[in-house]
Amino acid sequence: MRALCFGEILWDMFEVRHGDRVVYERHLGGGSANVATALARLGVRAAVAGAVGRDSLGDDLVAHLQADGVGTRFVARLPNRTGITFVTRDARGEPRFLNYRRGTADMAITASAVAACAKAARPKWLLVGTSTLVAPEPARATWRLVDAMARAGASIHVDLNARPHLWSSRAKMERATAELVARADLVKASDADLADIVGKRGEAWLARHAPDATWLLTYGARGAAAIGAHGEVRVPSRRVRCVDATGAGDAFIAGSLAALLAARARPRTAAWRDAEVWTRALRVGHLLGAKAIGRIGAVAGLQGLPAIHREIGRSGE
Repeated sequence: MRALCFGEILWDMFEVRHGDRVVYERHLGGGSANVATALARLGVRAAVAGAVGRDSLGDDLVAHLQADGVGTRFVARLPNRTGITFVTRDARGEPRFLNYRRGTADMAITASAVAACAKAARPKWLLVGTSTLVAPEPARATWRLVDAMARAGASIHVDLNARPHLWSSRAKMERATAELVARADLVKASDADLADIVGKRGEAWLARHAPDATWLLTYGARGAAAIGAHGEVRVPSRRVRCVDATGAGDAFIAGSLAALLAARARPRTAAWRDAEVWTRALRVGHLLGAKAIGRIGAVAGLQGLPAIHREIGRSGE
């Protein structure tokens, strides 16, 4: 296994209007599930860790992941119901979320539920998001997994997926996020997520709390930057029509991580300090992100990826 993605596994229910009629389309959701699926479609051996319910929605999620070749050995089946989120989109394709996740399986996973994963998984990379820190039980599970994977030699990739409405206070969100990024080797953050967490002091805040990590910063249509031991590189976004921006960040993470894996770029390696490697990682991230936003659903657009495979191949794999 090259990447283990821990966190949300749920269904996104997209509101789609056909004249006066409204229907809901069901698509894979949750950052960890989206990234693992995108990685698997790029040929990267990836697994997901998290929890779904012992219900038909959970059965279908596991089947969806397995059909894409995502490892599901570490997906716990809990008596809680499987999480769902309703999604609406504005004219620009920007989503708004209405979560039905109080008491759901993804929010109820415990440290004991990830014990087998902590002992058995040996990934090169562990991806965790900050939303698992919202509730006490998944927060303890997050820390158990981060500690175990770091001891086993995995690099830690943190995705700042801010969800202010899920937290009891902004101060708690900032403190928990700061503690997690301090453990990171690689931090991905959009300008919107940073603004939600710390306002206008985003890069200064990262410099204080994650000074030794490399940062992948995304700015929507204004491109992305990679800042770290290699210096700073920037790559503009691709201009494409946005149907649904829901999975753009997850696709970007998967594309950039696939390029880093292909280049064998990990902390303390020469490739990690190579600006060209990071330029390519940003480029691949944009390519995959552009595919993702072309259709409704986080991973629905991630089909037919030969150009991206060729770009990743230039990284040396």
